[in-house]
Amino acid sequence: MVTLNFTTAVLDPKITFTRSDATATVVNSSGVIQSVAANTPRFNYNPITLTCNGLLVEETRTNQIKYSGNFSQSSVWTVSRATIGATTITSPDNTSSGRKLIEDTTASNSHRVFQGYTTSAVATTYSVFAKAAERTWAYLTIADSGGVGRTAYFDLANGVLGSVGTNLTATITAFPNGWYRCTITVSAALAGTNNFLVGLAPANSSAGYTGDGTSGIYIWGAQLEVGTFATSYIPTTTTALTRNADIATITGSNFTSFWQASKGSTRVQVFPSTVLGIRPIVQFDDTTSNEVIALRGNTTNPELYIVDGGTPQAQINTGTVTANTTFVLAGTWEENNCKARLNEGVSFVDETATIPTVTQMRIGSDGTNYLNGHVAIIEYSNIFANEIKDGLNARGYVGTVTDMLLQYYKANGATSNSLTDAETQFLISKGFTTGTVTDKWFAYLRSLGYTGTVTDMLFNYWKYPA
Repeated sequence: MVTLNFTTAVLDPKITFTRSDATATVVNSSGVIQSVAANTPRFNYNPITLTCNGLLVEETRTNQIKYSGNFSQSSVWTVSRATIGATTITSPDNTSSGRKLIEDTTASNSHRVFQGYTTSAVATTYSVFAKAAERTWAYLTIADSGGVGRTAYFDLANGVLGSVGTNLTATITAFPNGWYRCTITVSAALAGTNNFLVGLAPANSSAGYTGDGTSGIYIWGAQLEVGTFATSYIPTTTTALTRNADIATITGSNFTSFWQASKGSTRVQVFPSTVLGIRPIVQFDDTTSNEVIALRGNTTNPELYIVDGGTPQAQINTGTVTANTTFVLAGTWEENNCKARLNEGVSFVDETATIPTVTQMRIGSDGTNYLNGHVAIIEYSNIFANEIKDGLNARGYVGTVTDMLLQYYKANGATSNSLTDAETQFLISKGFTTGTVTDKWFAYLRSLGYTGTVTDMLFNYWKYPA
């Protein structure tokens, strides 16, 4: 049994992690956005509850906005019927860089700041962090080169969306100290020079009004990226900057030490930022797409996907999930007996699959596609984790498989809080003291009357309570 619990904010030493360049950020355990060094895993926290969501895995993205955290840079930001205040407040990265966008006294018109950028005709997402001051409504607009403005409104007092224009989607996410990250996505920006605006509003759907010369909102952290959803903040100054993809793998002896070729199971807990496209959660492969066992998202449908010799063997759809909602996906595999289930529900079965030969484990990626979300827990067993869980439930235990195994061992002679140590203590308490853990299990299970391989005996031991 291998358990990778990323909610502890610790990377298991079996995992090799890379992400080139130091342009990434993460929400830390205090709810603050902080920069992260190259090749450092990001354990991202909910900015309000301060709970760890797990290991953040994202694709490569580029923030095209220049001086993303400083709207006073007039070389790139254009202020229209407004000013950027000289006084700063604490921004979501815990620096004094949040500035007030202050309306002037122009009558019956908009009050805003914007930056232009030449886009292609692709899905584009624009985001800004905003905080209420005298004004409690803000809006974001993508004004395209054809003269069409697509706008969404944000209630900064209550943290909810207002009206959202056609061909747009929008989100608002709470951060500490009254800040909100506001985002809009256009399904396909018009190719050409578009303006990306953040403006003041006295109410929902009300961009044009007479200003009083003093009222405003605070703004910080603008981001413009190609894609259908916002990713973690990428701070910029004089130029656009790219955050490279997160890559986590287990290879070599770290992989072969636990992998069994003929059968196995994996259970994952995941928090996706999007439900678009292929989103690998965990994938076992041979470095190619010809030999694959994957638990992944396929648009809104989590699935177990198996390829052997370049030929798909199983693609088991388990149901439907939504973005920014935690789910649990479990899959088991052996020849002609593959199963998958969502959120501990009904198992869906494929009885015609052959099992591929794999040499490594990828976390949150298949080498091309990325999860774009958080992996909380991965549990791998070379026997069927679903059946282990059912058997432990039948014994009266609750929780994850790891939690229940630890409970079981401690109720039967073990004292350690380490699963590995507790397993050994349990077997020693039964009188089996010599050899490896596998040797101890073999001897113990044979003493109980089980027959077959260690894997077969363990399966029957956990599945069917005595």
